[in-house]
Amino acid sequence: MFYEKRIGSLRELLEEAASLDADAGLRILGSYEGARCFVFVTRFGGRYTAMIYRRESGRREKAGRKMAVLEIDGVKELESLIRSVVPGKVTAFTY
Repeated sequence: MFYEKRIGSLRELLEEAASLDADAGLRILGSYEGARCFVFVTRFGGRYTAMIYRRESGRREKAGRKMAVLEIDGVKELESLIRSVVPGKVTAFTY
């Protein structure tokens, strides 16, 4: 079964990131290098991996071309990334 929970604030997003299990992740909607994107975040061994994909429109939005893969050491560095791709209101999901 697949479960998603909507996240609507940066504070809540960072709390979820700090408690991510190895089989969980975050999907964040934002903008990277001038293009709308999805940022998928996973955590393993205390480090985060952020994979950034272009958001493709159609019948339903979907992940398109991979734009970047970033290794992140902690929550503070993750917060910096999130602030750079989400300048306004946070729209994210945990899965």
